[in-house]
Amino acid sequence: MSKLNERRKQVAEYSAGEAMRELKELRVKLFNLRLQQQRGEVKNNRIFAQTRKDIARLQHRLTQLEDEE
Repeated sequence: MSKLNERRKQVAEYSAGEAMRELKELRVKLFNLRLQQQRGEVKNNRIFAQTRKDIARLQHRLTQLEDEE
């Protein structure tokens, strides 16, 4: 199984609280990446897209949880 599928399954099993906490952490990570990029410290630019996709996955999970209520 690919790392991506494992990540999707992990996110799909999150509770609302877990998803919110992870979302907050990823937003801080993205902010810090942007600062590092401005200083020229980022070697792998793909990490931006990966982080944004993880944020989108978590937002989708939160929407699913809201719909279930």
